Amino acid sequence: MISKQPTEIESALGEGLQTFVFSAYQLVADRNNESKSWFGGKTSYWSDAQSISESTFFDLGSLTKVVATTSIIARLVDQNRMSLSQNLGDLFKDFKSTAYSGITVQQLLTHSSGLLAWHPLYLDPKIPLIDLFLKHEGLFLNSSKLKKTVYSDLGFLLLGEIINSQFGSFEKLFEAEVRGPLNLKHIQYGPLKTADCAATEFCLERKKLIQGEVFDLNTAHLGHRCSHAGLFSSAQDLLPWAKEWLNALEGNSCWLTQKTADLFTQAGQGESNGTWALGWDTKSKAFSSAGDFFSDLSFGHLGYPGTSIWIDPVSKGIVIFLTNRVHPSRLDERIKRFRPLIHNLVVKFWEQHGN
Repeated sequence: MISKQPTEIESALGEGLQTFVFSAYQLVADRNNESKSWFGGKTSYWSDAQSISESTFFDLGSLTKVVATTSIIARLVDQNRMSLSQNLGDLFKDFKSTAYSGITVQQLLTHSSGLLAWHPLYLDPKIPLIDLFLKHEGLFLNSSKLKKTVYSDLGFLLLGEIINSQFGSFEKLFEAEVRGPLNLKHIQYGPLKTADCAATEFCLERKKLIQGEVFDLNTAHLGHRCSHAGLFSSAQDLLPWAKEWLNALEGNSCWLTQKTADLFTQAGQGESNGTWALGWDTKSKAFSSAGDFFSDLSFGHLGYPGTSIWIDPVSKGIVIFLTNRVHPSRLDERIKRFRPLIHNLVVKFWEQHGN
């Protein structure tokens, strides 16, 4: 019996496992509505680990920013229920006389608000998030009048607060505007059953292996359900949502208009005319995690635990790549070299198989 020769994609994924870049992966590649998926590895390097299946949950990390927050705001803008020019001073009375006052929704979405990238909020007592921002006003905001593009978790936390204050509940709005309409019943916030999830880091602060609960310490501190991180999903369950963004760009969506989809995925909307669109990132000219062959109109996002999604409206290609590269430690950053390689191999696979 002649054994089947592994594809280049399968060989690369196998090497990623053997060299401990990650213990688990799921890869979904879809072009022209023809989909192919790969999955493998174990949920952890621990002795009680489970084999990865197509339905294993991965901590999406910052993919939450596009799957939930950006998608919610795109829907609200589409329905004329939110304006990108609204500022924090008008939205929150406590911010009116502060340096936060003039920051707009658009600046928060494009990471050009002047806000700090990150802060260990989990070291503060559990008080309302707005009170935390007021407490740390001098620290959280860049003193320079020039608001450069700085990728900011804090900015997306404020977007979540806007949604909570203006529309009732972030989680309920996610259900009403995204999860429900697109039937994304397996995309959810944790905590989840340990056996169903790929492990992330052995957390020194929590003194345990994190599995089934959110990796991000700030998200855990704030209640596990945040606008910047906290969602879990499999790659396969993300595909309908990704395809709907592609459908919208082609004018074939009942969920989002073409005009709004174009607006949210257009590059260069930040203060420094960089790669950021509205919530989405777009392909950089060099060293993109999307590799060498996705078009310049591609848009996507990364998640710190080792997750990514890239969508190319020119080729109609979608690649969703989920790993647990922070297992057992976030110090391993080899995923930065692995991501472009796997995207290049996917494009090569599409060309060889004519889809």
